[in-house]
Amino acid sequence: MNKNIFHKNPLIVYMILFSLIMEIIGILVLDDKKSFTIGLVFGLVFSILKLMLMKNSIKKAVTMPEAKAQTYTNVQYLIRYVLTGIVLFVAALEPSISLLGVFFGLLSMKLAAYMQYFSLKKAAKKQA
Repeated sequence: MNKNIFHKNPLIVYMILFSLIMEIIGILVLDDKKSFTIGLVFGLVFSILKLMLMKNSIKKAVTMPEAKAQTYTNVQYLIRYVLTGIVLFVAALEPSISLLGVFFGLLSMKLAAYMQYFSLKKAAKKQA
């Protein structure tokens, strides 16, 4: 694996790794493998897009006055979660997309944040 990619976007790398692990488990356990895979990819792609939206909103908010930045970040937060609700709604209505797969794809961002935290903590221990 290219270390530059890992250091530049560790959250995305962790998200993909978690999704690959979930894909392997899904293939071994579930009957509808295609639907689960489509759902997992759908959720993962949306999670990566949410991460990019978050990154852009933080960059923009840092340059604003405090009151305006707080309002801006709250609106961006609401937009991201409304979009998440729409993604889950579409997955629930579309039979070719597994809602469970979408759920794990969306969950990948949360777990990637924990994975990055623990890897940074481990790296700090090594340096100490």
